Amino acid sequence: MAKRLLIVDDEETLTYSLYQSFILSPNDYEVVTAGSGEEAIERMREAPFDLIITDIFMPGISGFEVLDLVKKEYPDTEVVIMTAYGSSENKEKALANGAKYYLEKPFEIKEFKKLVINILG
Repeated sequence: MAKRLLIVDDEETLTYSLYQSFILSPNDYEVVTAGSGEEAIERMREAPFDLIITDIFMPGISGFEVLDLVKKEYPDTEVVIMTAYGSSENKEKALANGAKYYLEKPFEIKEFKKLVINILG
């Protein structure tokens, strides 16, 4: 069964680029995108994910709120937090609340893919 990956970011060009990088690769992942925290929660309720990668700062439900919900309702799902507004406080909060990894934008797509492959196997 394919591993399921959800990419959550209100920056449409980024989510599209990340999505494309996976569907064009030989990895056996089902990749889903969401443009908001609300949409991410809808997708999670449809079917579970193995990994969720979410931006922190989005209109409406933040990435931290997505992380909290995932850790409460889907404890086996890994979460990676990404942000263009990196700070030691955000990193500490993300990792303390259960994020597997904290990623600062901009990042290389190759590095991103390597991180996902390491987490999902």
